[in-house]
Amino acid sequence: MDIIEAIESRRSTRSFTSRELTEGELSSILRAGTLAPSACNMQSWHFYVVRGEAREKLAGVAADWVRTAPVVIIVCTDGDAIEARLGERAKKFPVQDTALAMENMLLAAAGMGLGGCVIGAYDGVKCAEAFSIPESHRIVALLPIGEPTERIPARDRRDIGEVVTYIGE
Repeated sequence: MDIIEAIESRRSTRSFTSRELTEGELSSILRAGTLAPSACNMQSWHFYVVRGEAREKLAGVAADWVRTAPVVIIVCTDGDAIEARLGERAKKFPVQDTALAMENMLLAAAGMGLGGCVIGAYDGVKCAEAFSIPESHRIVALLPIGEPTERIPARDRRDIGEVVTYIGE
């Protein structure tokens, strides 16, 4: 599958089969995340991979369906280094970096016939406590990934003319 096909086939998946990801699949997905561009190449992300019985610790952290995914990646940012280098203006960079890493991981998963969803609705305090995540690793999102139970149809997208403004020639 080429990249455009992966972009067009990617869906926000919220229902997964019980099939575990292979180590190769998981490794490829994580590698795709680490290949994302980042401000000053600081690579200010850290990924906690939750699988097996450890997923039960997600109870009360996010919606119940999240822990049904065979793998849930807790996507964190550690922006201390870039903020020390560039100051106040760099505060937004680590979150942007992790967003790029998450999209890379979702596209890699889509290319393998897997699905996932970026979850912003979670209890960060409970999550950090449940998985002993240090304060320096700020949780940005949860990323459940697995084999979808069904093919999700494409949803309507706004027309490009509604979301693009051309400036200049």
